[in-house]
Amino acid sequence: MTIENKTAVIIAAAGSGMRMGGGIPKQYKNLGGMSILARTVKAFAVLKEVHLITVVTNENYLDDCRKELDSLGLMSKNIEILSGGQERQDSIYNAIRRLPEDVQFVLVHDGVRPFVTTELILKTIEAAKTYGAAAVAVPVKDTIKMAEDGFLTDTLDRRHLFAMQTPQGFRKELLVRAYEEAYKKNIYGTDDAFLVEIAGEKVYVVKGNYFNIKITTLEDIVFGEAILNGNNQNRIKTGMRIGTGYDVHKLVQGRKLILGGVEIPFETGLLGHSDADVLLHALMDALLGAAALGDVGIHFPDSDDSYRGVSSLLLLSKVGKLLEEKRYKIVNIDATVIAQRPKISPYIGEMILRISETLGIEEDKVNIKGTTTEKLGFCGREEGIAAQVSVLIIRRNNL
Repeated sequence: MTIENKTAVIIAAAGSGMRMGGGIPKQYKNLGGMSILARTVKAFAVLKEVHLITVVTNENYLDDCRKELDSLGLMSKNIEILSGGQERQDSIYNAIRRLPEDVQFVLVHDGVRPFVTTELILKTIEAAKTYGAAAVAVPVKDTIKMAEDGFLTDTLDRRHLFAMQTPQGFRKELLVRAYEEAYKKNIYGTDDAFLVEIAGEKVYVVKGNYFNIKITTLEDIVFGEAILNGNNQNRIKTGMRIGTGYDVHKLVQGRKLILGGVEIPFETGLLGHSDADVLLHALMDALLGAAALGDVGIHFPDSDDSYRGVSSLLLLSKVGKLLEEKRYKIVNIDATVIAQRPKISPYIGEMILRISETLGIEEDKVNIKGTTTEKLGFCGREEGIAAQVSVLIIRRNNL
């Protein structure tokens, strides 16, 4: 990503939060084995689109915050932990002024909104880049009325009403200007979008998520546990996905034999539109199938001349990127090459290396075996080579 697109996140968690009781700020209450704040930080720390994170927290909990984030392996991300100011606005402004010059975009998020999704974060970043200012909000469900002296005075049209959430994203120079103008006018706002509005700028509305709750009261903890339990059940049911792939190519004279991205010296090679790497084709089908993304023929049709003679490693790289875009992670790959000849065992190590490097995974996640058919069938007659592959993938989850 270019420097112009460098994005920082400021997480506001400096409040005393004692309304919930229990003797500690609400952001440090336990929710599913970690504090609410740590769960919030984790949602951003796992994303490559976020370059650095500033956590503004209560002065008395600086060490506790650092220790917990470190125990969860989150401090490896570029994270700074600061003591908060007198008001939320002061805390955010102090954090903004400490950001490096090469940061171009800033997201501000409540430390007690732990259920923000990856999709919502990325949408906010893109909206900030497109419009300069963006804020997450959800349409109001209830009828909203105004009252005075205990009596209703007006009914507002809820079609135009939104409940604000975070994150809110801005071009950095715009946010700095909004804060400076607010201080000159002695204005303190309840959120950053308000400050940008009074500076005369428009704020784009990113459609939010009703599960993106702000945990403020004990009732919210109950709702949060329900959301967390629901997500855990969903992960058990649908998080892991298995895919299988099978492919066959004919052996012919005048072609190179490419298997697993490795050229193997042999008197014949595999026939196909690309390099006819039967092992990688089966692997791609398995990965695409596990993610419900179709098959190799859909993505790289043999009617497209741009794929004529292309290395299947290049195609595998594209498949890997498709899985990454869908937030899938490869758990393991188990492949079998079925051929009477040649013997592939001397080349398996190099095949594993090529595949692991192309997909960006560890070598111990890839296993390749070779077998014969005892001279039975087309493989036994050395008319072709087949491959079958099984894979396990899992969807990345912020929770």
